[in-house]
Amino acid sequence: MTEPAFASARPVLKVDGRQRDDLQEALTAMVVNLPLSGSAHAELHLTNWGRPQGATEPDYMFNDIGLGAGLEILMGSDSPASLFQGEVTGIEERYGEGAPGLALLLQDKLHRLARARHSRSYADQSPDDVVQAVAGDAGLQPDAGVSGLIATWNQVNESDLAFLLRLLDRFDIALRLDGGRLRARPEEPDPNPLPLDAQDSALRVRLVVDLNHQPARIKVQGYNAAEATDVDHTAGSLSPPPPGTGGADTLGNLGWSGDEIVPQPFPRSSAEAQAYAEAHFRREAKRFVHGDIVCQGEASLKSGREIELSGVSPRLAGTYRVVHCVHRFDGVSGYETHLTVHKAGWQP
Repeated sequence: MTEPAFASARPVLKVDGRQRDDLQEALTAMVVNLPLSGSAHAELHLTNWGRPQGATEPDYMFNDIGLGAGLEILMGSDSPASLFQGEVTGIEERYGEGAPGLALLLQDKLHRLARARHSRSYADQSPDDVVQAVAGDAGLQPDAGVSGLIATWNQVNESDLAFLLRLLDRFDIALRLDGGRLRARPEEPDPNPLPLDAQDSALRVRLVVDLNHQPARIKVQGYNAAEATDVDHTAGSLSPPPPGTGGADTLGNLGWSGDEIVPQPFPRSSAEAQAYAEAHFRREAKRFVHGDIVCQGEASLKSGREIELSGVSPRLAGTYRVVHCVHRFDGVSGYETHLTVHKAGWQP
């Protein structure tokens, strides 16, 4: 058995850059949600009654923490790793079940894009240009690698966040904050996938190989108004191909049909038709094998990373992409990490 790479610990909490040991001691539960695309968010539950520093009588403990306060959550005993950085966007007080309780509701700075609503047009620009423009308006540093496709992209009474999510979804690109940068680019192979063993470090594993919604081929049809011509494109393979057998190959081996015509988004050029068909096929094909894993708490895990799963049948072992990651801490289970994972092939 390999040496486990996991350690349980209480979270370290910083408010506006200052470590708060009083918060750490009062913490009763924590949930940190790290989606592949969209705003990360967290919730901290605290006992809100005690003797504040310098006080002679018991009182409410955390009245100094207000809306908009910056808060960082770290995990680990020796060199704590940062799980989450964001801002307090909600404060909830609870009474009637013992000592007064406090819940701090947090979101990363991507939530600021949801607060700006516009109607505007980005003419003769690439999606990368659009991401850079929106990020610049919000004071965020962009990390864009979506597509060089030049077209006109319209934002119609949408928040900046909703607009970017809609635009990038047609290219199968996730949008999230990563290392303080607004990341909008294809997922990349993990140079150091984390090993997880279903017989050891993984506490619970559920995996499904599912042909439902798996296409054999995807066809996208549209119209080029400038040239008065129909446009279309058909996609039916991943590049690079997945290890093992994918969903489309499995359909072919079974002799089952699986052709699908996708009506939206509507392409206006051959280049758009190709991009949308390939993106839609890729989005479905890469989750042919999917499931949920609960493991001992590991602060380095986040959406976009990969794990190397062992301790399961040979047909399902291998490298999985993390597409949703939740870090949980409480006084009963301690520190756990909950993962949603997928991969495009198996070994039947």
